[in-house]
Amino acid sequence: MTKHPPNRRGISFEVGAQLEARDRLKNWYPAHIEDIDYEEGKVLIHFKRWNHRYDEWFCWDSPYLRPLEKIQLRKEGLHEEDGSSRCFLALLPSLECSGAVLAQCSLDLLGSSNPPSSAS
Repeated sequence: MTKHPPNRRGISFEVGAQLEARDRLKNWYPAHIEDIDYEEGKVLIHFKRWNHRYDEWFCWDSPYLRPLEKIQLRKEGLHEEDGSSRCFLALLPSLECSGAVLAQCSLDLLGSSNPPSSAS
């Protein structure tokens, strides 16, 4: 009897679908679905940048599969002194907190001459 994959938010059960999977050492890694066994209700997971010998079958309702966390990217243009511009992608981490912020951070990753802004 052919089974149907569960409806799990953020995971589409199709070959090539991106997700995160937990390995046997309990670490989470980006992965994708290599194959689907509808008879057994399992998916073959390939961990990205790993050799295929580490591919592993998971039940499709396994708690060791989760949606891939996406990093928000923002495209910005920098203007050079000669008037030309160049583009880069900036990673924008999402931080949430409650209460007062008691620290200040200054990152000069892009060589900006702007002074750091303080949180209040």
